[in-house]
Amino acid sequence: MDRGEKKLICFLLMGIIIGSSILIFKIKSAPEYDEALYEEIYSEYEEILAKENESYSDEDEKNAINKDNTVYMNVNSKGQKYRVAGQINIPKIGVNYPIVYETSEEYLKIAPTKLFGPDINEPGNVCIVGHNYKNEQFFSRLSELESNDKINLLDNKGKRVSYFVYDKYEVSETDLSCTNQNTNGEREVTLITCTKKKSNRLVVKCKAIN
Repeated sequence: MDRGEKKLICFLLMGIIIGSSILIFKIKSAPEYDEALYEEIYSEYEEILAKENESYSDEDEKNAINKDNTVYMNVNSKGQKYRVAGQINIPKIGVNYPIVYETSEEYLKIAPTKLFGPDINEPGNVCIVGHNYKNEQFFSRLSELESNDKINLLDNKGKRVSYFVYDKYEVSETDLSCTNQNTNGEREVTLITCTKKKSNRLVVKCKAIN
């Protein structure tokens, strides 16, 4: 084996090593949910709901609940203040999370978020988005839902409403037709997450059980 062949083999080996390192880095640096902040917001939310079920005697406690039915959270350890719209529970796929009132990339690392629509359990189409993580957190198992599977939404008044799945399909990331509010006065829920390949969006449509 001459010197030129040895150099070629060395370059190929270096390329394989560098390429593998980049791939491993991308996998490790994939966005993960912020478990510490999630635990913080969840415990605070449960405390506020518990207080709401008691008879209020302190005006400051009454003001903890916003007039538009949105719970204002305390400032967390990162100096952020969260508002929570309610809670989502899907027994079949182990989903049980608070729903953050606004949607942003930072909020999506903590819990599912409200993207569009009315308050929880009000007439209209409330649209809720959640990340599809490899660790099965949030909406990672949404694709397992089928027709007539049940989801439960708890609003900030302590009212729980059950919904059944009636449709499931994929759309492009720019297709927002699933957020349409024409429900003829019925209560609907639209759950949205990325597909496994991240190129499209998985949409699960639900109607309230009367």
